[in-house]
Amino acid sequence: MFQQTQLPPVDLINRQIHGDRWAAFWSELFGNSGHFLIIKSISDITLNGVGNYLTDATESLLIGVMLLQTWYLSRPSANRFWGNLIGVACYTIIDIQIEGLGFFSSLGHSTFWIFSIVIACLQGLRDRWSKSLSIWLLPLESILRSLMVVAFYAVTSLKIGEIPNSWEQIGLFASKTTHLYLILSLTFIGSLLGFLSLQTSQQRTQLQETAQTLRNLAEWGMGTHVVNVAVSNPNQLNFQRCDRTILFMDIRKFTNWCEETNPNVVASVLNEYYGKVEPVAAAYQPLRISFTADEIMAIYASPQQGLAAARAMQKAAQTVLAPHNLGVGCAVHRGEVIEGLFGSQDVRTYTAIGDVVNTAKRLEGTTPAGAITISESIYVEIANSDLAFQIRDAISCEPVLVKGKQEAIAIWRIFIND
Repeated sequence: MFQQTQLPPVDLINRQIHGDRWAAFWSELFGNSGHFLIIKSISDITLNGVGNYLTDATESLLIGVMLLQTWYLSRPSANRFWGNLIGVACYTIIDIQIEGLGFFSSLGHSTFWIFSIVIACLQGLRDRWSKSLSIWLLPLESILRSLMVVAFYAVTSLKIGEIPNSWEQIGLFASKTTHLYLILSLTFIGSLLGFLSLQTSQQRTQLQETAQTLRNLAEWGMGTHVVNVAVSNPNQLNFQRCDRTILFMDIRKFTNWCEETNPNVVASVLNEYYGKVEPVAAAYQPLRISFTADEIMAIYASPQQGLAAARAMQKAAQTVLAPHNLGVGCAVHRGEVIEGLFGSQDVRTYTAIGDVVNTAKRLEGTTPAGAITISESIYVEIANSDLAFQIRDAISCEPVLVKGKQEAIAIWRIFIND
């Protein structure tokens, strides 16, 4: 029986480049939503003590709604404006049931709302409406977060009677030399942190774009499977013996047609051919697809995948080649190969070699246009599986003697109708 290959998750490299959902959650909690929770919690602990803080139901409520906001904003598709208002809105709706209309007379609640709205506007403007303004909005947002510390310090001072309990007198808070020093110092620190955040954000974006470009180049040259394996388990790229299904497909009489056809037309048809065939071949999870002129080679983990891919590739090729009176021959064979990275220190490619590969190529050479040749090993494997219907239209043919073999090979052919 075949040794099945467990493919790494398709989004493995995306997680490596952009981080997973948990990384996004913690980043959002400590980089944005958690700031309100931490600063307000410190203010409440200062005023009421740790014991009262831990037993106060409204404090648990605040933690819950801010975690809810964090969960939403950690999603890639989150709306940054409305998302930043989830915590304060939910807290207000629930806490107003406890405190009544007196909720709105609390300076702490007003401060919570003001900073939530301002930061929501800045993030919404930066994320949805004008990303080019990030160079100004990120430092400004960082300054506001620093001033939030000053605001809750003022709220705490108000509650202990250090300053008068009225909005009109809040201005007196800044008139003290120590308070003015605090405000200016935090503004300066906030601006420094803001520009650092901007630089970090730009570098992260550039690294992600570069990583994505390198990923695309690697997948074009090596294939998605090899790139994922290189990330998840590089040791699997070493030479190893394994059972593989090898598929070859080639355009019949392509050389003669090229001699009689305008080179621009040849290039256009060949490019369209690759564009049609490669996606359907990729749909069956190949370990490797390679193109050499008009020849396609694909490596699959199982005969069932290989034969299903061959059928789909034949049909896709016919849609492109039939108008030019061309067609493809295809062959599928299976067996033990040596698989891994081949090449020099500077140039390597991931492929499979061995008698099975050579035989598959020879069988493809005997196949007429519009047909698929399958070897006896493929036929027997599929006939003994739950997917035996794949070979219901296979026709037994005379064994063929191919180059490099002393004995003829038993084959079956499947003819694909237009």
